[in-house]
Amino acid sequence: MARRRNDPGGVIPLPFDGSSKNEWIRASLEAFARSAAPGTLFPSERVLAEQFGVARMTVRGALDALESATLIRRVPGRGAFVQRPLVTQSEVLRSFTEDMRLRGMVPGTGPGRSERRTADAYLAERLEISEGDPVFFFERVRTADGEPMALERTNVPAERFPGLLDRIHDDESLYDVLSSSYGVVVDSAEQTVAIAQLTSSDARSLGTDPGAPSFALARTSRDRMGTVVEWGRSLYRGDRYVIQMHVAKEPSSG
Repeated sequence: MARRRNDPGGVIPLPFDGSSKNEWIRASLEAFARSAAPGTLFPSERVLAEQFGVARMTVRGALDALESATLIRRVPGRGAFVQRPLVTQSEVLRSFTEDMRLRGMVPGTGPGRSERRTADAYLAERLEISEGDPVFFFERVRTADGEPMALERTNVPAERFPGLLDRIHDDESLYDVLSSSYGVVVDSAEQTVAIAQLTSSDARSLGTDPGAPSFALARTSRDRMGTVVEWGRSLYRGDRYVIQMHVAKEPSSG
């Protein structure tokens, strides 16, 4: 039978160091996952069980551990694949461009659109402007090392940023343009995160499958005076992102 695409064959077990057999198998599979290219297909549970001389349930437990560590991704009916390293979105407020550069990745922008709109009641409330005021809308696919990562949709008050549609170019950070051209620095943001399934259109933009999970982020950004700068909703690929949050107990009143 022909080998499936990206199937490198069997896993080479690590030298047994006297630890438990379960730990030895897990360590061998982890070493394989970390050395293989993203998207590489793992051998099946049956093949691994025969190779290591154990029951399939033992192999399944090791694969469960790798999946929990986000080293592999299971696809029903297809198998387990080596997972790309996940990007952690931290609590620090940064533009997508700045964040990717700090991670040593090359930020970019895919197909998008921008246009002038009129704020309806819902959008006016979020931008803290009047209904009917002009708004600039931007939709951009953001990439890292050439791979689609996020679909950004955001709105800014047009009267505050005249000419913005002509000033921002494909790969530029919106925050950088607002700072350099208008002297407006985004200082804080309120952000909510929900889980959403990608529509066919959004999945196509992000290079993944319809119905795939994504993080839906709604963000209201403010300048140093507390004035709203932007409001938007963005979709981040669930298979590429981890959301990091800091939590703490409330100070004791006693």
